[in-house]
Amino acid sequence: MLGQYYLITGIGAFALILLAVITGLFGRNLRKIVPGPLVLKIHKFSALTGALCALLHVLGVHGY
Repeated sequence: MLGQYYLITGIGAFALILLAVITGLFGRNLRKIVPGPLVLKIHKFSALTGALCALLHVLGVHGY
């Protein structure tokens, strides 16, 4: 059961931070396709949620 928790939080953190990097690097190009505020919301949400998942993953792995 704990292995699944580590797997979900680890993969979730990686995927969300990767999404934040992509929206950060290609934000100008994405704003031509979708509205600008939506790109910013996706970037902020994925960065904060990815950081939270990474924190939960690290704290879970080290037993806190």
